[in-house]
Amino acid sequence: MTYQGLKSDLDVLQSSYQPYRDDPGGSDSEDESPPQFQGGAGAGGVAEMPYGDQEVMIHMVPEQGKSKWSHIDDLDSFFSKVYDYHQKHGFTVMMLQETLELIQFIFVVFFTVFMAECINYPLLFKDNLPDDYKGGKITISEIIVTVGFSQMRFFTQMFVLISVLFWFTRLIVVIYHVFQFWDIKCFYNSALKIPDSSLDSVTWWEVQKRLVAAQAEHMMCIHKQELTPLDVYHRILRFNNYMVAMVNKSLLPLKFNLPFLGEYVFLSTGLRFNIELILFKSPWAPFNQWHLREDYKRVNRRKELADSLKTHILILGCVNLVLMPVILLWQILYSFFNYAEVIKREPGSLGIRKWSLYGRFYLRHFNELEHELSARLARAYKPATYYMDIFVSPLATVIARNVAFICGSVLAVLLLLTVWDEDVLNVEHVLTIMTVCGACVAGARVFIPDENLVFCPEKTLTQVIAHIHYFPVQWRGQAHTYSVMSELDMLFRYTAMYLIDEVLSPVVSPLILIFQLSHKSQEIVDFFRNFTVDVVGVGDVCSFAQMDVRRHGNPGWQVEQEVEHTVARTNHYTQAEDGKTEMSLLHFTLTNPGWKPSGDNERYLTGLKEAAERDVAQLATMPEDSDNPMFSSISGLEQMGGSYRSLALNVLNSVPSPPPDGVSSPPPPPVPSPPPDTATTSYTPVLRGGLSRCAGPLTTSRSLLGQSRLLPPPGISSRLTTPAMPGLEYSQADMAMSALYLHNVNHRTVSAKPPIGQVSAYRFQVDRERGDVVGEREPLIQGLES
Repeated sequence: MTYQGLKSDLDVLQSSYQPYRDDPGGSDSEDESPPQFQGGAGAGGVAEMPYGDQEVMIHMVPEQGKSKWSHIDDLDSFFSKVYDYHQKHGFTVMMLQETLELIQFIFVVFFTVFMAECINYPLLFKDNLPDDYKGGKITISEIIVTVGFSQMRFFTQMFVLISVLFWFTRLIVVIYHVFQFWDIKCFYNSALKIPDSSLDSVTWWEVQKRLVAAQAEHMMCIHKQELTPLDVYHRILRFNNYMVAMVNKSLLPLKFNLPFLGEYVFLSTGLRFNIELILFKSPWAPFNQWHLREDYKRVNRRKELADSLKTHILILGCVNLVLMPVILLWQILYSFFNYAEVIKREPGSLGIRKWSLYGRFYLRHFNELEHELSARLARAYKPATYYMDIFVSPLATVIARNVAFICGSVLAVLLLLTVWDEDVLNVEHVLTIMTVCGACVAGARVFIPDENLVFCPEKTLTQVIAHIHYFPVQWRGQAHTYSVMSELDMLFRYTAMYLIDEVLSPVVSPLILIFQLSHKSQEIVDFFRNFTVDVVGVGDVCSFAQMDVRRHGNPGWQVEQEVEHTVARTNHYTQAEDGKTEMSLLHFTLTNPGWKPSGDNERYLTGLKEAAERDVAQLATMPEDSDNPMFSSISGLEQMGGSYRSLALNVLNSVPSPPPDGVSSPPPPPVPSPPPDTATTSYTPVLRGGLSRCAGPLTTSRSLLGQSRLLPPPGISSRLTTPAMPGLEYSQADMAMSALYLHNVNHRTVSAKPPIGQVSAYRFQVDRERGDVVGEREPLIQGLES
């Protein structure tokens, strides 16, 4: 009996988890630790062993039959490596890439030192010819000078020493990665049953599904019996979700008003590295692996922690200033070697736009992996480029036409002379003039619009919004204005501007750290304390990443005017901007159809789905002057062509016929577009990397509308109404329709609300003297007591 009782107690301990609690501040310290989300706990009771004044959890794992991947200490790193292994195409490709990067670094350093120290430039340019020179060509051996390390300039010697130190550091990291990713390879082959040969044929959704299922066999996480897709996302994107939230709340100082340039956004790779280092990855960072330090959870330490964080930011900024010459030199060399040949071959490539790093953070959903974001922005690339081409400056066009005319004329004459007699190329600087003129002509063409294009700003911007999912209210009806174009330009910038930001990053980043970010230390400390929650089995995560519409939702994005009395109070400080909470919840639900939301989120999704179905049912009897969010969404979706148009027509076909004695006539449905070109628009182009870069499952089981709404009317064959759509394309089209529908709901809510306050159960009080949100006191509009 004693043995049976002991075995039963051990079983209880192995199936449950209680976090270890410690209060270094004593009984006098105010405990401001974040609330815990007690979800996903395994069956069984909880056994706690007292030790002094503390509660200690004892967890015992039987050695017999223990898996190689049981009780992984750092699941964040492990899941991140599992994700990287899939996205970077396996062990061989990853190790080859890192090895070639080491060789590439050696080449850049060697070639730079060789060009700086071992070339006799006076002889190369014939400025200082030897006395025995009798004409003819100068050989390569004559211009190469052998120089020892001790004979090199001091700056070159320091450059070589720092480069060698950095290279050996990278070599150690690469060797470490070999052992780490070999273990990941074994995990894929043994635990997930995915060989490297089929890695590119498996989507991440399938890998994640097998990863969650492997928890039951291997018990990778001992804190929970079962893992959910959200747990995996939380561990991979723990720090990314904080960055997305801080950008969403405009906490990071990334926008500046510059003379002659106006509002300018600066976020380079170097600045991002420094921000992540100071906040998440350094020894003095607020985070200790996956836990926020206990001091940051107590409000009585906020002043002291803010001063400490400010000091660390200033020290990091000064270190960046000291290393600025070396980093700046490397940035210039890397940019030159990486882009010089491309610019020479295609000078117009600098005029090609790309999504900026700031844009990727601003447009990113909570709990959105990198490949999911890249796939979404890739679909928005063409309509965004088309929209930005509308706003070519007339002044720039006039100047570009004249530059192209003059340079083209000079280039044409020199080409004709070269064809007549090739000795023209031997004339000094003729080849240089031809190269410069060709580059000027190619660059000027970027600013000369196609006169045969017909621009539709509202339609094109709607297509952009359907993919990027974020649309400030002030953009509606203003797609033709330069103000909207300027705001989108911050997110979608020229490649030339991207290169300028990266090259100047070693100079600008220290200044931002010292003079801007250091003054935000108090707000950062408060942000971590107020928006960090402890999730059982995961650790401390950003509360925004929970996608809790009850805590971080915006009432302007609610489909129901009446909300339950259980809805929590919120204010502008706790709300995510631009409907990011609601949009992230919807995106994550469609991307992970097997995930079950919490009660409040499930009710929100159910209410959204019911409201969408009601709006579809009202299309048949809708007056022409009424505002139906679904009608506007379908109209925008139908104009996009391809699978998006198919989904729109499918929804329209499900609209019931109006009653014979209806009081109003329905508005005409959107005019069907001509059949799209199947080679370009009917299906979403496959991203480079095949299925490994696809977001979500290949077949979907969730939709904004019920499946009954997406079926053709009785008696009509489905082949006559809509072509078959793969689940992946259907999910993308459904998310685009959902994004447009949510924006239309928000527009209707904002247009109808009184200007003096928000009429909902979300209540807040504004300090009339300072205009800041100071707390939750009395509602601005009486009668809204919850």
